[in-house]
Amino acid sequence: MRGGSCTRPQARVNERAAMLTEAHFKNFKLLRDVRLPLGPLNVLVGPNAVGKSTVLEGMHYLLQLAAAKPATLRPGSPFWSKRAVEDLVAKPDATELALEAVLADGRRFGIRAGAAKEEPEPERFHLWFGKEGQETELRLPSGDQEEERLFFRGPREAKLGSVVRLKLHAETLAAEHYSEEEIPGVGHDGEGLASVLQYVQGLRDGTLEAIEHDLATIVPGARRIRALPARLKRRETHRISVDGQDFWTEQSRDVTGARFEVEWEGLGWVPAGQLSEGTLLALGLITVVRFDAPRLVLLDDLDKALHPVAQRKLVAHLRGVLDTTPHLQIVATSHSPFLLDELRVQEVIVMSRAGARGSALRRLDEHPTSQKRGAYLRPGELWSLVDEGWVSEGVG
Repeated sequence: MRGGSCTRPQARVNERAAMLTEAHFKNFKLLRDVRLPLGPLNVLVGPNAVGKSTVLEGMHYLLQLAAAKPATLRPGSPFWSKRAVEDLVAKPDATELALEAVLADGRRFGIRAGAAKEEPEPERFHLWFGKEGQETELRLPSGDQEEERLFFRGPREAKLGSVVRLKLHAETLAAEHYSEEEIPGVGHDGEGLASVLQYVQGLRDGTLEAIEHDLATIVPGARRIRALPARLKRRETHRISVDGQDFWTEQSRDVTGARFEVEWEGLGWVPAGQLSEGTLLALGLITVVRFDAPRLVLLDDLDKALHPVAQRKLVAHLRGVLDTTPHLQIVATSHSPFLLDELRVQEVIVMSRAGARGSALRRLDEHPTSQKRGAYLRPGELWSLVDEGWVSEGVG
């Protein structure tokens, strides 16, 4: 498996040092002052519009910075759009937000961003990395690309930028695909799955077989996977210059891409477009974590479209992958008590609204009756019983 475990003791120590132990959100949308404890597997639960996806969004925004190129770091660009801070800062009164991730060895990577008070003032960014009291700092705009390059060397060496946020869609996962990349990848919505399956099929290194085994474990009846050529129309825009004037024209050309099928017991080979949503979502997630797994996977709706039995098998599969891939961490959202029943109580993070104070969160094992009731209730049952109201009690 690419990106798999390493048997060298020192390498394992380094992998653990690169694990995230906490994320901190300050005035980021609904998250006015929230600290999220992190282990290998973390599942956020709570009612709608409480900030579960906002947690994933904030972590993604921050950690993408670790992979940014110095030349792209200009006012607004750390959050990928002009006046982004103004759109992300907590309403109605906050003018500055902060995001921070803490590594197991105590190093912190964070950003404080201030909204512009008026045009044409730029938004302001202050970044830091290192152990408390020993941080290297960077203010943007700096005007010094060498300073920026030196600052980001630390976060890059810690591989903080190895993060993917997934919000998979069945139709996109099933689509035929063409890639010009030497090594294709699965997009946040599932785009490119066919190209990745075609690539791993050609590797013949056991990755495809591992994906097939995982899928068969989660979805009974699934057997082999095969990628096949697909003729696609690719639209391209070309510039034509006539007498010093530029004109743009669209042209299409035939290219050879990829499609895939799954063999089912008793049915034979079934095209991707005829597979169930649950099968496609499970296959997409499996492929991401089996093929060149990132350090951190952020996943909306872990239980989406899966039967309760399949949800339980998915958790067991992810736990097995985490056990053999020491650098990998997963932060996901869910609404399913069936899925939570397969988790450890400390892996469940409950979110609640705290009125004007925004949102709050606590691990389920922090509930006053967790230890007593945990002796006879599973985490999903405990969550269903205690609800979320207790989370915001005592939040100042």
